[in-house]
Amino acid sequence: MIMNSAIKPERKPGRLSDPEPTSIPGARNSRSVFSRIIRRAPKTILWTLGFLILAGCYSNPPHRGDSYLNTEHWHRYQRFLPESMRFTAENLPREEYWQWNGHKVHLDRYGEDSSACKVILLHGGGGNGRILGPVAVLVYELGCTVVAPDMPGYGLTVPNPETELNYGLWVELTSHLMDKERRPGQRLYVFGLSIGGMLAYQAVAMNGQADGLIATTFADVRRTDVRDAVSANLFLSRVGVPLGSLFRWFTDGVYLPIASLSKMELITNDPAFSEVFATDPHAGGGWVSLLFLRTFMNYAPALEPEEFRVCPVLMIHPGLDPWTPLEMSKEFYDRIPEKKRLVVLQGAGHLPYEEPGRTQMVRALKEFLGN
Repeated sequence: MIMNSAIKPERKPGRLSDPEPTSIPGARNSRSVFSRIIRRAPKTILWTLGFLILAGCYSNPPHRGDSYLNTEHWHRYQRFLPESMRFTAENLPREEYWQWNGHKVHLDRYGEDSSACKVILLHGGGGNGRILGPVAVLVYELGCTVVAPDMPGYGLTVPNPETELNYGLWVELTSHLMDKERRPGQRLYVFGLSIGGMLAYQAVAMNGQADGLIATTFADVRRTDVRDAVSANLFLSRVGVPLGSLFRWFTDGVYLPIASLSKMELITNDPAFSEVFATDPHAGGGWVSLLFLRTFMNYAPALEPEEFRVCPVLMIHPGLDPWTPLEMSKEFYDRIPEKKRLVVLQGAGHLPYEEPGRTQMVRALKEFLGN
């Protein structure tokens, strides 16, 4: 339907215009304000209707429940990566589905359970398990089995249609995945990149059993400065999130594009590479509910960092990360009391693949996983 409120009725020839009413002080200004409201009403109504339609028109992207072999977007990442981090016919993962609480969770698995160590690799808010393949390949070549899940709402995982997707579900799922993957005599590590770093911490804190925790960042979004940094703009972090909590009965069911809520352009330091993330329908080009955003922003871990003594911690933080700078993560890291190590990856952005940071990351992982 096309609305054209700018077209006025045709005036018949010779017809005089209506006489002006008697002027009353202030009446002209009142009429002017009222007429502006009336003129803008259709646009306001359309915007409101559009917003409401977003709440009910979101649908899952295609291929959920399928194989990545039947999708193509993940191939686009390869040309930006160094040779050592690319997929080959020999290192492609084996795909599996794990039924958990009504969710059909997609897993990329590298290697067999006979290895001495296993790493659960966690993506953040603009990725999925397949996108972390470049890092999974490096870890696998160090001798560890790698399991990379697609969290509900991302990748090929099919969410339980009867369950609300809140952030706490991600933490619970990861903790249960740790129990599922734990084997006698095999060391178990949890490794998170981007927002997945804090997810890894929260899952290990909930589970209480791990041989090591690895993260590229510790973004504690309960802090205002961190919330400002990860959000698309200050209005969202300072106004939108609090209003979402206040009016959760209305906003929780609304879905919005991930790229409109976060700084996806900073996920790498190469604009062309970041664009691949932002247009991937199974990653940064997807949609997320305001329920998920609200619960993510307000999630409290089972253990605050001062209480964390579950396992050793390695933070391998990119040195050139404009999205989550080192100082932001270091505040949380410094509060962890013991058994920890920080390695700054020189020249590497939010997704660390540049040199010399890539080599420094491999060296730090080899030492940490070897011990």
